[in-house]
Amino acid sequence: MKKQSFFHSLTPANRYVVGNLFFLYLIQGIYVIMIGSILPAMKVEYGLDYQAGGLLISAHSIGNMITGLAAGLLPLAFGLKRSLLMLNVLPFAGFAITLVTGTPWALVFALLLTGIGRGAVSNYNNQIVSTLSGGSAAPLNMLHGFFAIGAVLAPVLVLLCTHEDRGSWRWAVLTVIVLGVISMISSLFMKMDELPNPRSGSGSFGFLRNRRFLLSMSIMFFYLCVEASVMGWMVTYYADSGAVAVESAQLLTSMLWVVILAGRFICGALSGRIAPPRMILALCGGILVFLAVLLMSAGLIPMLVGTVGLGLALSGMYGTTVANAGSVFGEYPLAMGVFVTISSLGSVITPSLIGGIASHAGIRMGMAVLLVPAAAAFALAVWNWRVSSQEMGSRALES
Repeated sequence: MKKQSFFHSLTPANRYVVGNLFFLYLIQGIYVIMIGSILPAMKVEYGLDYQAGGLLISAHSIGNMITGLAAGLLPLAFGLKRSLLMLNVLPFAGFAITLVTGTPWALVFALLLTGIGRGAVSNYNNQIVSTLSGGSAAPLNMLHGFFAIGAVLAPVLVLLCTHEDRGSWRWAVLTVIVLGVISMISSLFMKMDELPNPRSGSGSFGFLRNRRFLLSMSIMFFYLCVEASVMGWMVTYYADSGAVAVESAQLLTSMLWVVILAGRFICGALSGRIAPPRMILALCGGILVFLAVLLMSAGLIPMLVGTVGLGLALSGMYGTTVANAGSVFGEYPLAMGVFVTISSLGSVITPSLIGGIASHAGIRMGMAVLLVPAAAAFALAVWNWRVSSQEMGSRALES
């Protein structure tokens, strides 16, 4: 008997829920990557230096981090739908603030709000899709594929808005706010009655004794060190290193996300044939190699090779790493919140560190810091693969 596809296995109500979550992730892809794309224009208009720029990127990541545990607890009191609706407003309120003030601390608060909303949507999207798919990596990679579609569109949107006048980055922000309003309306029609009720679930922290969960969270920590910094600083890195003009850097960032988009669908297709531990090992190895190529190259062509390779290696990491933890997220309502909170620390610390180093030694030296977390992620991926091999060997002996 032919196995049903993920979407065909869902009820109509759940199909709408998943489709809307994909739409929310597409919008999230636009506004998250747009932060890095508008940063050069904001730096010029508001007179920000590298350190302030790094602080803005980290403020977004701090919001993403602190909402992790709260997002896991709120559904216990209000349910998933109400929690999602409440927190999804915040990113667009934050972007509205960036339109009216250039005061650094006001901008930090604005980016903090965008991060809080992002963390909530990420938490609920991954939790719901993981639950409905039984922890399969393919639907999770498809979900993150929609983030990549939004990420592809973000630099193009900013480029269209800033082609003649750098101040018109504001039109890109206004477009995102309009999309946010549409997403709030579409979310009102989600029916989540068929989903497991978090209010009746276990509130325990038993998942902290699960070795695969701990390894997945640690790998995600170092992966996010790289991912958040690359996405936040890529346009600035290309432009300020002298490789290309700002406008071309926007297109290169869009190209990076085209590669990531293709990679996520490729990883989704391969996830049924390649186990998550082996896939993670290959992806982490690719991140380390191609990041080194990108950061150690002075010419445009090798930088492009590094960018394309890095995009492919980054592409399937999130969904595959979540799948690596198995059924933990379905069994423990708090697991996703803790996972997001702890792993997001990497995306908080590293962009600011890069900004601080870049202020004194240049952007290229600042970005070189990323080789450390890339190497750590690869080492943990090797450990995770060995643990998985041992578990498979033990099950084989038992049977």
